[in-house]
Amino acid sequence: MKQLMQALIDQGARLIGFVGLPPMGCLPAVITLTSPFSPRQCNESLSQIAIDFNQKLQSELKAMQTDQGPTITNIGCCGSGLIEAMFACNVGSKICPDPSKYVFFDSIHPTEATYNYIFKKMQPVID
Repeated sequence: MKQLMQALIDQGARLIGFVGLPPMGCLPAVITLTSPFSPRQCNESLSQIAIDFNQKLQSELKAMQTDQGPTITNIGCCGSGLIEAMFACNVGSKICPDPSKYVFFDSIHPTEATYNYIFKKMQPVID
């Protein structure tokens, strides 16, 4: 799933929705196949599989959210974020409250968070 998500993100996707599985053991077709005669009951073991899957899906999605790195990509953290760079971005410049959310510190240079994110993604290849 991580590879699919990364491929979608690489192609520009920014909002991706996921729907968990329903309690599979309570689908009418499943009840008919596993409990065809009265009393018709949910198959709890099949429903548990869906619950387990949904929990794993939620965990994986949360992990991926924290793994995506900086999210503000179209402006820099310093000044207006549009044109300031190097000397124009100085001690007198307005700085964003949280540079770790930005890909760029000024209009050209990446933030420390961006370099850290790139390093973490490249480290397995380097090692």
